[in-house]
Amino acid sequence: MTTQPAARHRWPWYVLGIAVFVIVAVVGLVFFTTRGGSPEATPRPTAPSTSSTTAPPAVEGVDGCLAGDARSPQTVLDAQKEAPHTPEGAVSFVTTFARWIAQKPAVPADELAQIDGKASTMPNLADSAASFANAEVAQFHTTSINGYYRIESVNEDSSRVAVTVMLPLVINDAVDPTLRFTPSVAVEWTEAGWVVVEDLDTPGTDSLPTTGTALPGGC
Repeated sequence: MTTQPAARHRWPWYVLGIAVFVIVAVVGLVFFTTRGGSPEATPRPTAPSTSSTTAPPAVEGVDGCLAGDARSPQTVLDAQKEAPHTPEGAVSFVTTFARWIAQKPAVPADELAQIDGKASTMPNLADSAASFANAEVAQFHTTSINGYYRIESVNEDSSRVAVTVMLPLVINDAVDPTLRFTPSVAVEWTEAGWVVVEDLDTPGTDSLPTTGTALPGGC
């Protein structure tokens, strides 16, 4: 038996295969033609745009000279009224409060009486003010110019904020290049505005020039 007859018998299958291939190709061509050409890639999902009606309100910025450049109890009380209920508002109020309390001669008792129970409920307010009388320099006050702040923590409804500020000392009408007052306090929001409630022991306060933010609009 030779192999030639068997080879001749395969030709019908080859022809049938070619016909099937042509039919499939034609059907595919018609399909893609009716679909408008080659299939397009599925577009990537995009984040929905935020409507202007749902955008969060603008946050008030920090004011390093809130209520003016005076260092008086009235300045602190004015800052308490003006500071908004935001973490930045808390920073602004604390800055004004710190500028008032950190000075030598120390804040007198009559000034403390105007602040105690109103803008501050710290039990050691009088002791804190009196401690500045022990400074080695004859007299000084602080400035928020070239100062820094850092928001340490904020609770869920922003009713309690922990703030650290760094204020340069002004000695003989000149800003000292090295001496700084760096208080860290907790303030709480009340019907009267921000109130200093606690003196905090916060680590790393000396690093504010690198870990904090520069106080804008200082005085």
